[in-house]
Amino acid sequence: MLRTPIILGISMAPRKSRRLLVAFTYAVMLALMATVIIVFPSGRPQMDALWFCVLPLAYNIVSRAIFGRLVKDTVLPEIHGGEMTSLGLTHRRRDEDEPDEREVAVRNSAYFSAYRALALYSIALWAAWPLFLRMRTSTAAPVLLMLTMPLLAMALTLPQAVVLWSEPDVPEEARI
Repeated sequence: MLRTPIILGISMAPRKSRRLLVAFTYAVMLALMATVIIVFPSGRPQMDALWFCVLPLAYNIVSRAIFGRLVKDTVLPEIHGGEMTSLGLTHRRRDEDEPDEREVAVRNSAYFSAYRALALYSIALWAAWPLFLRMRTSTAAPVLLMLTMPLLAMALTLPQAVVLWSEPDVPEEARI
């Protein structure tokens, strides 16, 4: 499940390097959101719609290009060419790229942790909803837009980030 390429000349085999990559990536995404809020405060629907498209694209790039080089992206569904899904009642050989039991357990644990954080953030937004109702529409729309962007970012990138953050150092013999 965990691959170990070199990103920007830094080996991602040690946990410390992967944690720095995750922290740096989320800091850049936070800076991008802050830039949108501070530099481009608009309230114009055209600009808000533009940023509503640009930021998810940035999150997808992070999910696929950065984290995807290290951990297989399993957030978005994969298309398997229309084959029927097996119930698993017969013994069959596991495909080379199919995860084994340990990898499935790591992935499921990462999903559980990631979506627990996603649920907590969603509950916080839901609790703050009455505050948005009291704001003027011209103020509430951009604020609500910028507060829902981290929700989308977490949904697309957090499971991979949890795996990168929590997996131990890759042993020398398992490195690619």
